[in-house]
Amino acid sequence: MYNIQSFIASTETIAKASNPNFSTLHIALGFDDNYAMPAGITITSVINNTLDVNLHFHLFIDQVSESNIEKFKQLAGDRITITTYRMNNNFVINPKTLILHISNASTCIRFIIPELLNPVTDKVIYLDSDTICLKSLVPLANYNIDDYIAGVISDSKDMQEAISKMYSLDSSKYFNAGVLLINTKNWCEAGITEKALNLINDGNVYKFADQDVLNILLEKKTLLLPIKFNTKIKISIDAHQEKNIKPYTVVLHYISQNKPWYKVYQSEIFQHYLQQSPWKDVELPLSGNSSSVRNYAKYLMKLGKYTSAFYYYIIYLIYKFYNKK
Repeated sequence: MYNIQSFIASTETIAKASNPNFSTLHIALGFDDNYAMPAGITITSVINNTLDVNLHFHLFIDQVSESNIEKFKQLAGDRITITTYRMNNNFVINPKTLILHISNASTCIRFIIPELLNPVTDKVIYLDSDTICLKSLVPLANYNIDDYIAGVISDSKDMQEAISKMYSLDSSKYFNAGVLLINTKNWCEAGITEKALNLINDGNVYKFADQDVLNILLEKKTLLLPIKFNTKIKISIDAHQEKNIKPYTVVLHYISQNKPWYKVYQSEIFQHYLQQSPWKDVELPLSGNSSSVRNYAKYLMKLGKYTSAFYYYIIYLIYKFYNKK
């Protein structure tokens, strides 16, 4: 039996306000300092589009800097409550079990959120920090999941095909865990947290980490929700893919390593919410890899910006050289 509270070093409510005439949506995110700014943009997009309800954000954070915490405080408003839960290093994970190269705390956050929030709410929306909310989350929260552990959105066909070769699951129902509507009561009654923490130490390999574990444990216990609540997108340098998303999209999810907060990606959607956030004056990181810098240089060349193109091609060569060392 796990003591879930032992995974939390401290809890603090850094903003607190509510309108007595509104109901409350509980929304959880989990991230480390590398994803603090993107998480802030996710939250900004939720606040700007989900109106006429109180929003209580539960932030499960792993070594997030005080400068970023101060920016989260600036998101406060007359219907916004923000509670932070600082994670510790008490998670023990067999290093051969999970392939994704992320911290133990970041891997396990989704496993413990429902258990920790069960005393607070029967229903919570979980969002990855590489999502943008384009419309109100109220319709998502209003789904009846009384007979399920979670409402989920299916993953892409290519991902489901890959999964069909790895596990004895109904791969056609394999879901992406970046957006979840969780029934915390049913989750706790089914003991999902403890089962998940045991599963990640059973010696088996889970290529897609906690997402695979959740699909295994929640099989036949989920309600499939429309794709508009987790529309997955892979962007290239010019981010032209954003122009093809359906107008009814509620949550846009930037999958793959091409994230819109890197300077090389020309994401108009991310920039729109960035400029409305406390992070608007923060210098964006250039790129997550050298190949995207090379592609950015080619993009600038096509635009006739030859000096800038040459500059970023030199940066690409430097990236490539140091990554070989």
